[in-house]
Amino acid sequence: MGKFDGYLLMSDFDGTLAWKGTISRENCEAIRYFQSEGGLFSICSGRFRKWLLEWQDYIQPNTWCAMLNGALICDRMGENAVVNQPMDEDFLEVASRIMQACPHLERVRLVDYDKYTEWLQGEPLSKIRVGHPGYKMVFLTPDEYSDEYTEAITALVGERYVVMRSWINGIEVQKRGTGKGEAVRHMRLLHGDRVHTVIAAGDYENDLDMIREADIGYAVGNAIASLKALADRVTVPASEHAIARIIADIEQGFPVYSCKV
Repeated sequence: MGKFDGYLLMSDFDGTLAWKGTISRENCEAIRYFQSEGGLFSICSGRFRKWLLEWQDYIQPNTWCAMLNGALICDRMGENAVVNQPMDEDFLEVASRIMQACPHLERVRLVDYDKYTEWLQGEPLSKIRVGHPGYKMVFLTPDEYSDEYTEAITALVGERYVVMRSWINGIEVQKRGTGKGEAVRHMRLLHGDRVHTVIAAGDYENDLDMIREADIGYAVGNAIASLKALADRVTVPASEHAIARIIADIEQGFPVYSCKV
């Protein structure tokens, strides 16, 4: 029996586990310790599946990971998907309507299993070649149009798609029924009685549903205000080894000092 048996820790990557493209030694060591004592550690990210392999010398999740904001749930090698929800086949038509309605968009990314295809505003979509099903579209916008275009795109795509941001310039569109909150629900079903507490950590809008759905939701210190307001607890910024601090909190029985005030 380990001291972390029954705990599942689901972490966002950029701005939560990693800071400026680096995972600290403190976070890596804490995750290995957490796993050695029975804890389950998972990545829940907007990144594509093969990207996980780039970090295997630093971290090795010991359960399924939710990639592409939960549209794909797979093993730590980016394979053996247990949830696989690409967009509908007409997604390029949806992209075209969005680009027409939002003329100041800079470019669009179509993200599939392993990579993304990018095209500029005004470039004919007939030239786009898609090798795999598309899982999400990312509409890149200047800061000053981000709120306006997020509202416009949400109204435009209707009930088939969900809209979220993972940073101020990136408006993400993917199939409704996906998202990090849905990923938490899938993980509960996959683990059953093996997990009694789901802990989630994040920093931006695409983490809101994950924080809401978890038993204990953490906002890192650099998170946006709306995520801090929703979270059960606010911890140190990602630059100060936030995941290591969360694991220390679990071990210490969630001390008062890290609670939200």
